[in-house]
Amino acid sequence: MTDFTPSAAETSPAETRTARSLGAHLIPLRRNWGWLMGAGIALIALGLFGLAAANLFTVVSALSFGAMMLVGGGVLLADSFRREGWQSRLAMIAISLLYMATGALVFYNPLQAVVALTLLCGAMLVAVGMLRIVTAFQMRPLAVWGWVLASGMISLLLGLFIFVQLPQAAPWVLGTFLAIELIFQGWSYVFLAMAIRSTFDGVQPRPVA
Repeated sequence: MTDFTPSAAETSPAETRTARSLGAHLIPLRRNWGWLMGAGIALIALGLFGLAAANLFTVVSALSFGAMMLVGGGVLLADSFRREGWQSRLAMIAISLLYMATGALVFYNPLQAVVALTLLCGAMLVAVGMLRIVTAFQMRPLAVWGWVLASGMISLLLGLFIFVQLPQAAPWVLGTFLAIELIFQGWSYVFLAMAIRSTFDGVQPRPVA
């Protein structure tokens, strides 16, 4: 039995026109790959700086959280006056005031906010780790269950490490996590830009009729 692979000459005209049309519509991505590459490099550089200045990034993370809570509280407060019915309006006002109070407390004492956020981060890692471990044993018939188990163990151990090291770990945990996230995000932009550049090399814009 011989394998049969369709050649380029056997491709239907409709498929050829569809591929060329898709490539022509994606030309703007090809033109802007440099901006994407530059953004990726900038994020990587910022992440590397964050690893060197984790304490600064930790405080910035806490203040950013406080700012988001203040803005979110203001939006909810404005939306509460559009609600019909006093019960719904009072509930929305209470939630918005809670958001704004949380944001104000973060700016009033950012160091305590850092400790609280680090504690929350550790609790989330422990919970996620335990969930992944349980999921891994449910996936034992699959070949990837070992990777899921390893991921769960790492998350669990990292969360327990944060609990054990508190409050000493508070100044660097959030900043380090943010820096690592920036580095991974930057590399994803770089790889995407390289893929776009290589994929659409030679694709020409469709002529205007």
